[in-house]
Amino acid sequence: MSCGRSVPGLLVALLAAVTLPAEEAHVDPAAILDQVVAAAESRLGAGDRSGAETLYRRALFEAWLLRASLGRAGKNLPEARESLGRAAVLAPTDAAALRSLATAQLQAEDAGAALQVLSRLAAQDPRDVESLRLLAKAQAASGQLEAALKTLDDASGRAADDPEQTFLLATEYLWLKRPEAAAPLFARIVDARPIPQTHVLIGRAYRDAGEYERAAAALRAAIAMDPAVRRAHYYLGMVLLADARTGADRLERAIVQFREELTIGPDALASDQLGSALLEAGRPDEAVPHFELAVLGEERFLYAFHLGRCLLALERPKDAIKWLRRALALAGEQGAGDSDLEKIHYQLGLGLRKLGATRDATTHMAEARRLASAAAAQPSTVTPSDTSPLAALPRAERDAVRKRVDAALARSYFNLGLLAMQDTPGRDTSGRAAEWFEAAAAVDPSFPRVHSALGVAYFNARRFPDAAAALAKAVEQEPGDAGSKRMLALALINTEAWEKAVPLLRDDPERASNASIQLAYGVALARTGRVQDAVEPLEAAARLAPAQADVRLELGRVYEALGRADQARRSFEAFERLKDKPPGSAQ
Repeated sequence: MSCGRSVPGLLVALLAAVTLPAEEAHVDPAAILDQVVAAAESRLGAGDRSGAETLYRRALFEAWLLRASLGRAGKNLPEARESLGRAAVLAPTDAAALRSLATAQLQAEDAGAALQVLSRLAAQDPRDVESLRLLAKAQAASGQLEAALKTLDDASGRAADDPEQTFLLATEYLWLKRPEAAAPLFARIVDARPIPQTHVLIGRAYRDAGEYERAAAALRAAIAMDPAVRRAHYYLGMVLLADARTGADRLERAIVQFREELTIGPDALASDQLGSALLEAGRPDEAVPHFELAVLGEERFLYAFHLGRCLLALERPKDAIKWLRRALALAGEQGAGDSDLEKIHYQLGLGLRKLGATRDATTHMAEARRLASAAAAQPSTVTPSDTSPLAALPRAERDAVRKRVDAALARSYFNLGLLAMQDTPGRDTSGRAAEWFEAAAAVDPSFPRVHSALGVAYFNARRFPDAAAALAKAVEQEPGDAGSKRMLALALINTEAWEKAVPLLRDDPERASNASIQLAYGVALARTGRVQDAVEPLEAAARLAPAQADVRLELGRVYEALGRADQARRSFEAFERLKDKPPGSAQ
């Protein structure tokens, strides 16, 4: 099962992305993880324990990769790298999985780790163009520019019949500032798909890399083929704004292009850019309806911010503050960076000051200064091709994805622990099981039965202090679980914590019919000095298990301590008769 998006068909998706209005793709980021977990559950239900174990391990790999993406989206690079370290330990051996791992490592700015993985993949299969492309990216990120260019040259020769890979390789040349090497690859794509959308795609790639002249040429070629092709006018307008060589009339020329885009159909992104260009040109009254259309089409924090800023320029502070507060709320949900938050707080401060709300204005101005300092201290080094799709999700949706990922992690770790416990019993398998259960408890301490299972694994591995700690949590989690209480009592006895074991064993619902519980209870009472109280449970144990030697030994010791010599002697004699007999044999 693939752990990443396959390259075939990618160009089709990219063509759609650049030619349709800006709408969030409703793709479930945890869908693959759910599929792998479901497949593991199916194998487990069918009795295929080996197949289930393989799939649960794959689920862990997928989950840690997704956790790394969540870390990047939340701008928590240490968390992302820690998650990738866990994924690397669990990485399957297939090339698709290893490429996914390497891609995530690159996105987390760990080029060295990615270089190791991709070097092995490229050596195993020199025809693997995707691995070669990623290897070039890793080499460039590691400062090996000449090696990266050579790797791209090798990959380009092998991708002649693959437009998708050809496009991706061309973009890598662009990021290495080699547009002359990218140009013939883009020409190949045009030959393979001679449609205006292809020129739009190429124009956007050139624009993203700062190659504005080439971008404008590609976009004009698209418009010449079809003046109504989506996004060509929009990107041409963006190029005109970005290119310093455009001239003094850049704003007016860009405005024309954005207006042309909007004649083709509604587009929130184009509306926002038209409004921004009009505002920059000193025409805020004309800009307002376009910002309003942008927010109406898609409620992004930037659109609300731009509308608020425009209203402030029109001396409408009350209306401006409403939209700026909305922008601030959306920014929190949509994962805005410090730089964006700083701008919103600053504009809010200006608006509140105009309304005379000095105290609130001072608060927002102070927060703007703090965020400006934080943004300056942590410059972003992530290229546009490295941004995580999860970053576009509102924070609430990312939190929901994280909960699903954590649930999958805990479930997979827990079931791997159960599978290990079902192996041939022994300290080694119990130790492996304990490691899986430990991981499950670390991810989700509230996962059902995790502390109980961990306690049993520790107990079987004779790690009694650890077993007692885990089982105490199990009892706290499920106070009515008699089995956990019983196992906790036994763990406490093995650590000689007799006093703590006594109430657990006294109240055990099975004590009256279980010789082992009566024995443990009697021993615990005797070790805490309550010798007289120990007689009743030990005598009950002797009745329930007349052939159990250790019951007779403990009963003899209690009789002896109470000065009941004859009873002690008979108990010790019974112990001597029974001690060498196999368990369960007759007296």
